Amino acid sequence: MEFSKKMNKSGGLTLPAAMRRELGLQGGERFGINVNNDGSITLKRVQGNCVFCRADRDLIVYQGRFICSTCADNITSATRRG
Repeated sequence: MEFSKKMNKSGGLTLPAAMRRELGLQGGERFGINVNNDGSITLKRVQGNCVFCRADRDLIVYQGRFICSTCADNITSATRRG
């Protein structure tokens, strides 16, 4: 997925809606910003919520979505039961 965006006068960028939907991004999420040696800029989620229970701790990323370890364990148990 690749997009081209123009920075506004105040230095802001808006992530395209298709990208936000694909990655499950929601307003208010926090990102780390890093400038790499080659001049590229990397955004990395530093905070989020579980898509199932909205927990904000013990998160893992699965297919671009945050899932807490409790929900991940519940899914694993339910899958084993059949």
